Amino acid sequence: MARKDVLTQAEQDVEKANEELQLQKNKEKAQRREMILSVACGGICLGLSFVLSQIKLFEMPQGGTITPASMLPIIFFALCFGFSKGICVAFVFSLLQLIGGTLVSFPQVMMDYIVAFTAIGFAGIFAASAKKRVEVKNPLKRLSLIPFWRIGAAVFAAFVLRFISHLLAGVIFWSEYAGEQNVWVYSAVYNGTFLLVEAAITAVILIGVSLALGLLKLNISEDKKKK
Repeated sequence: MARKDVLTQAEQDVEKANEELQLQKNKEKAQRREMILSVACGGICLGLSFVLSQIKLFEMPQGGTITPASMLPIIFFALCFGFSKGICVAFVFSLLQLIGGTLVSFPQVMMDYIVAFTAIGFAGIFAASAKKRVEVKNPLKRLSLIPFWRIGAAVFAAFVLRFISHLLAGVIFWSEYAGEQNVWVYSAVYNGTFLLVEAAITAVILIGVSLALGLLKLNISEDKKKK
């Protein structure tokens, strides 16, 4: 009887070890799939954002342009893949912005381009948890994991952080253009002019895309159910 109990325990241990091994294999497979998916989607979003950034609806004299929501694909990527991957893609986007940019000095380039555009990746802090994201293979469907207000908050945060970076750059590096004006007011008005218009365009397109994907409708329905 004791020998049978020993064999039974050994079989259970083997079965448990096999289950743990299978779970580990599934985890590694999911990680590989997620990496491949993030690289592919990151490339698509980067390409789309770069093309949109080259469509200049209006350009300010000392730099700064209004585009047809060139930041939105990067924001969507950050929301679909999280903060760390969002920052990486946004950083690459910031380097692409140097092409044809107004480059005066290394510190100015850092503030006006690298920091300003990398900050877009902070939208990823509003993404769903990594555990939930990995379970959804379609990246766009991951947006349905979060309420619409968080998508809006991600866009707002990206614009605010970018504005702060441009504001400081204006005060530090472009103060000579302020003349007799207060340099902070000048920088705020200058950068706010094109960023507010860009934000308005982005908001309109965001709502349109969200409606098309069913995100806005989905969350309104969920809110009604909660009530």
